Amino acid sequence: MTGPRQNNNPWILRSDIRLAVVTGLGAGFGLLNSIPFGYYVPLCTAAVLSGSYGNSMKLSIQRILGSVMGVLIVLLFSRGLQLPLPLGLGLALASVRLFGGALGLQVGYKVAGNIVIMGWLVHSAEESIWGMSRLFWTAFGIALSLWATRYVWPSGTIPSLHRRFASFIDELINDFRLESIQLEAEAPNRMSTTQRRVRRTEILQQINALRQQRDVAQLELGLNPENHPLHQLWTELDLLISQLLSVLDGLRGLPSPVQSPPLIKELHLQEANVLKHHIKLLAGLASDLRKPDLVEKQCLDLESLSELSRDLQTAAQQLTATLEEHADRAGHDADISPERMRQIVLRTSLIEHGASVLHDCFPGVARSRPVTAIR
Repeated sequence: MTGPRQNNNPWILRSDIRLAVVTGLGAGFGLLNSIPFGYYVPLCTAAVLSGSYGNSMKLSIQRILGSVMGVLIVLLFSRGLQLPLPLGLGLALASVRLFGGALGLQVGYKVAGNIVIMGWLVHSAEESIWGMSRLFWTAFGIALSLWATRYVWPSGTIPSLHRRFASFIDELINDFRLESIQLEAEAPNRMSTTQRRVRRTEILQQINALRQQRDVAQLELGLNPENHPLHQLWTELDLLISQLLSVLDGLRGLPSPVQSPPLIKELHLQEANVLKHHIKLLAGLASDLRKPDLVEKQCLDLESLSELSRDLQTAAQQLTATLEEHADRAGHDADISPERMRQIVLRTSLIEHGASVLHDCFPGVARSRPVTAIR
């Protein structure tokens, strides 16, 4: 017997409760305050408080620009130009639309038009006081809304993205561990072509879903998210993952390693050792991404990860030295075909390339750049 079906679309969300609480508190503070027209606080919070910080910031900028523009225009046309009401009001609204379009306002110009009409027709006797009070309460409501999006039930989109990055890195760790086991086994069993194709499709679907979630999380970074440290971290993680996927694709496409002669077997064991260092560094990265304080720190714990990176580079350099020392002798002394020797060199080169990827593209490192860049 199946249990009760989980409701994926609840009637009330935490963001809805937050909106109600913040709007109610803003209304109480504004109405009990001695400054007049405090009822504009709940009107502002209801308009700009949304589910994400970035959306709230965009709406806030639209609203404050529209409010300032509306107050200036109504004071100019009603007090400065002394035009007849029909002509002056029409020109004022046309100016709102003109300047709103020039500023790129999508919502703010409606606020400006409302201010022009209300200020001219309802508050004509106290336009200056009403306009300044409205600007003050609008600014207060915006500040209250932005504070609420950060500290009152903040969105879990960014921590969820970090956990998803960590889970994807776990997938890479499993694939590298499988390659390491194949290099140590006496009779390795490679994945079939169909299995490799299915695995690649699964990985590509996961990385596409990861990138879509990253686009959603960027809304939490506010204006100019490309300059935010977390955006740079995500970009470097995406680059690192893409490069490592290329390494894994290359390793999967090679034939099973043959553990003979002994020099080649020793080389394969060193390759497996380098892959284990890959795994240790990636495991440390995944552990850092799962830490809750990453959102506040906005950077990885590079001090602990740098030691793992140095160990990886040392192992990779030893592997290069072993290849240069033994590969030529093994090719002459043993019965190794040129085709197999090319595959041996290619496998070692791919593993060394993975080490250089983790060295050059590791997130948060100053030298981070694509490994294809000119050194």
